[in-house]
Amino acid sequence: MESKKPSKNKPSGGVSRRELVAAGAVAAAAALPLAKTAKAQRRVTPGGTGEIRVLLVTKGHPFDRANFFEMFDSLGDTITWTHVEHPAATEFWNPELAKDYDVFVYYDMAGRGGRNADGTPIDIEPTPKMKQNLAALLRQGKGMVFFHHALASWVHTWPEYIEIMGGAADWGRTIKNVHGKEYPFSGYRPNTREHITVEPGEESHPVVAGLTDGFDIVDETYLAPMLEDHVHPLLRTDFVPTTKEFEIGLRREPNWNHPPGSNMTAWYKAAENSPIVYIQHGHDDVAWSNANFRLLMENAIRWTASKEGLAWAKANPAKIFK
Repeated sequence: MESKKPSKNKPSGGVSRRELVAAGAVAAAAALPLAKTAKAQRRVTPGGTGEIRVLLVTKGHPFDRANFFEMFDSLGDTITWTHVEHPAATEFWNPELAKDYDVFVYYDMAGRGGRNADGTPIDIEPTPKMKQNLAALLRQGKGMVFFHHALASWVHTWPEYIEIMGGAADWGRTIKNVHGKEYPFSGYRPNTREHITVEPGEESHPVVAGLTDGFDIVDETYLAPMLEDHVHPLLRTDFVPTTKEFEIGLRREPNWNHPPGSNMTAWYKAAENSPIVYIQHGHDDVAWSNANFRLLMENAIRWTASKEGLAWAKANPAKIFK
């Protein structure tokens, strides 16, 4: 885990939470291999020096670590980031440990445990402790940003998590628990040229500040269930996500017929008393290097960390957990 800036917050006993993690008091965090951030040509401020404290969560999908972390380094005047991988990441849903962070940013695919000897996938069930901690954290109010393949986290074992994000994806298996509906495996389409525009009526939202003229991006796009009636759309693509546009899925299964998808590429919502943003963009460095994507990510982090974002969620709560 890369820990970039000591916190002034102290739990009882006078030892900082960051020191507890470093000392191995959080068992899962202690078991986490140290993630070494490689150098990148565009590196600006390693780890950042900004006031917004970000916990950056990964694992479950390979990625270009050097350029990925450089993208967050480029936001260094705004954020200071700390990186943690699963399974340790869920320890930080404990509201006491979460006090060290203003925003959780997810680029993970959690809830997956490899395969059995017969090749069938292993799904990880969230523990009662995980559910209890996350529910408590969201009720307390904690900004969260999910992007790209994070939409595939916990989709087979934790329906409430789908509600938190506002959508679901799985590019290899049927998804059976999305608002009582069953969806065939999701589609993905690499290197798609898209023109992105702001949702009418949301031009003044802080997450799209500086993006109201629209922008172009080349990225991987999805055909997957997105709960458009339960979120507030922010961005849309001119790409029309229908089965015929996703050749990879059709090559795998000629009779594959996924329902037409939403063209939303970013939205915001509340989960309990917490502001949530999902951004579909962000597959690789082609997207991460796009100045508009970086601005979008910075805006999302700023808003979910802000008093205004937290106040909005508290005024518009969405009950997720019983």
